[in-house]
Amino acid sequence: MNTEIDAVVFNNQFMEQLDTTDGIRKFASAGAAFVRAKIRELGFARKVLPPENVSRAECTRAVDHDTLVKIIDIEHESAAMAVNFAAQASDRYIQGKRYAIPFYKISSEKFVKNEAELLAYDHPVTKVIEENSVKDIQAAEDSKFIEYAESAISITGKRIVSDVTSVTRLEIKDGFKMIDAEKNAASCVLMNTVDHDDYMVQPATEIGSMAASEMFINGYKYPTIQGRRLVLTNKTDIIFPGEIWFFADPQYLGNFFILQDMKFWIKKEADTIEWMTWEYTGMGFGNIKNIAKIELDVPSPIPHNGTI
Repeated sequence: MNTEIDAVVFNNQFMEQLDTTDGIRKFASAGAAFVRAKIRELGFARKVLPPENVSRAECTRAVDHDTLVKIIDIEHESAAMAVNFAAQASDRYIQGKRYAIPFYKISSEKFVKNEAELLAYDHPVTKVIEENSVKDIQAAEDSKFIEYAESAISITGKRIVSDVTSVTRLEIKDGFKMIDAEKNAASCVLMNTVDHDDYMVQPATEIGSMAASEMFINGYKYPTIQGRRLVLTNKTDIIFPGEIWFFADPQYLGNFFILQDMKFWIKKEADTIEWMTWEYTGMGFGNIKNIAKIELDVPSPIPHNGTI
């Protein structure tokens, strides 16, 4: 009961603040901090490739469009050789490689809510902002991340298509090998919760009786899988059942930038409240060889004749 009272009091104070110019300014600042703190916990792209904040001074103007780009250097190849005392190593003129990451805008919708409706909520108004703005922006980031990853494997061919109907440790191993075989290291596995449900049901003959017993009782509760970091998502509309992704560490993968800070805007006019959130972000993979994908023939978990 106390939680409900506290939420009502909070919402009343929130409405009172929005009746003054200074209150709107203060809440806009607090709301921006709230959104930045929360969004880092939700998007799977940020778990695989953590974002970095950059300023205008760290970017440059693009030559083919009217926005900014961030130029990233790629480590050049090098080699060593054995020579006798009278010989010298061969000469090679070093020519650096680099790539440009363009910035684009991700914005929530402009949400509109009546003052009386917000007062009726029995949880803090900031939860409304989180449930709308934050989750929409992080879903857009994740979708763009997978779009770029698909482009990478279409070039490298690091995709295994299998008729296996559920993921096991053998499929995970094959995904690791596509990256490990080229003097790199697969350090992260990304899968959706549907495939993770399948992974938790493995026979004791494959993983040992103690592990099978623990997984049957408690499920798979570890943050790693076969020694590599595990990232789970319930976004089966972005990562379809049967799709398992593999990535190297961020420093061997690419970059994810946020230009300046995420922006949060709020306005109250009469009894109507409007707010929206947006950011300028750039994302790119400098080493596309460090991305791989397994595609399994996983049946739909929802029966075709199912009704809601």
